[in-house]
Amino acid sequence: MEKIKVNQDELYRYLKDHDVKMLRLSELMGTCDTAVTMCFKHSPDRMGEPRWFSAKSVQLINKALPQLAQELRGCMLHFGSELTYTNSHGHEYDPGQILPLKTLGRYLNITSLTHRLLGWSQNKKSSVLCRPNAINYGNISKQDVNIINTEILSITEVLDSYELMLNT
Repeated sequence: MEKIKVNQDELYRYLKDHDVKMLRLSELMGTCDTAVTMCFKHSPDRMGEPRWFSAKSVQLINKALPQLAQELRGCMLHFGSELTYTNSHGHEYDPGQILPLKTLGRYLNITSLTHRLLGWSQNKKSSVLCRPNAINYGNISKQDVNIINTEILSITEVLDSYELMLNT
């Protein structure tokens, strides 16, 4: 399959729009996340010139993107753990998805992701995932899982298909 050639700005826009964390990408590249972010943002170097990825960094990113996609595929959620229950209103929830969602947080910004995809506020995300004494703790529905899994699959397909081009 032929890769889609993208420039640094297009790749950065996609990663930010889909809540991909720079930290894991930089770890896979074997470099510092600050350096990666500064190049994506074209922050001025000590001479006042905008930063761009070097040819070596472009190679590292192109090697890291499929690895990141593979790791993200391993974060797919599976609704229906032994903790699944139906509340008094007939809604089915699976608190067993809390840990997998937190694991996904290594790759994607969960606060932004749940707001963008599920419409959750910061407070709802915190009460569902972080506050065991909250009334809606663990209220993760099958629909929530399906929406998040669809996003994960979409991101992995794009990461597998992209090839970063060296800016000249």
